[in-house]
Amino acid sequence: MSQFVVSQSDNQEDHNKNDSITRKISVHTENIINLLIESYGKAPTDTILKILGNLDNSGYIPIELYEKLNEEDFSTEIGKGARKAYQKYLKAKDDKVHALKTINLRDEKLSLIRIIENDTIILRDLLLEHKGYKILDFWATWCAPCRSFNKRFQNHYSEYKDKGIEFYGIGIRIDSETEKDKFLTAIKHDKTPWKQFIDLNNETYNLFGTNSVPYQVLLDEKNQVIKILSHDIHNELDDLLKN
Repeated sequence: MSQFVVSQSDNQEDHNKNDSITRKISVHTENIINLLIESYGKAPTDTILKILGNLDNSGYIPIELYEKLNEEDFSTEIGKGARKAYQKYLKAKDDKVHALKTINLRDEKLSLIRIIENDTIILRDLLLEHKGYKILDFWATWCAPCRSFNKRFQNHYSEYKDKGIEFYGIGIRIDSETEKDKFLTAIKHDKTPWKQFIDLNNETYNLFGTNSVPYQVLLDEKNQVIKILSHDIHNELDDLLKN
C-alpha cells in the first residue's frame, strides 16, 4: 500500500488562522438558519424565505420551517417561488438517487487515504467493515456548512452508531501537500469522532456527478445509495430508523 507522507508545512500558522475563520463562518451560518426557523411568526415570512434563498439557492427549506408554512405564506410571489423551488429541489434529489443506484462502490480501483493509519484502503474493503447502513460524508476544509456539520453532529454520532449507522468523512479536492496540511489542521480542530479519509484524485466523489459540498449519501446494507441527505439529517435518519 502507498504511504501518505505528511509534510511539515512552514505555513502551519497560516493554516490555523484560515481554519479559524472558516469555523467561525460555519457557526454564523448555522446560527442564521436556526434563527430563520425560530423567527417564523415573528418576522414576515417573505423576509425569512428571501434570506434563506440567499444562503442556499438550491431551493432547500429546513423541514422544521417547511412544516410551519401555510397556504397564506405560499400565496405571495416570494412564497410561490420558494415552494416551486423547493419542489424542484426534492424532485432533483429523487431523480439523482434513482440514477445513483447504478453506481458500483465495490470497484476495487477506488482508494481512500486513511488519516490515522497513514496508508490507503480500498473503498470496497472499507464498506465491508460495517454490515449496516453507512453515510459517506464528502466535505472540504473551506466549506463552512461542512465544518458546521462536523461541529453540531459530534454529540449525536454515538447515538446513530449504536443504532447501526456508521459515518465516514471523506475529504475532497486535496491535490497538493498544502491542501493535505489544511485537511489535517481541520480534522485536528473539528475533533470528529467518526473516521476521516482523503479521496484520492476525487475518484469516489466524481462518481456522484456533483459539485456540491457537503454531499452526504446514505448507503444500505448492500452498499447501494438510497438517499442524498440534507441539513435535516436528524429527521431523515430518525425516519429511517422508524421504518
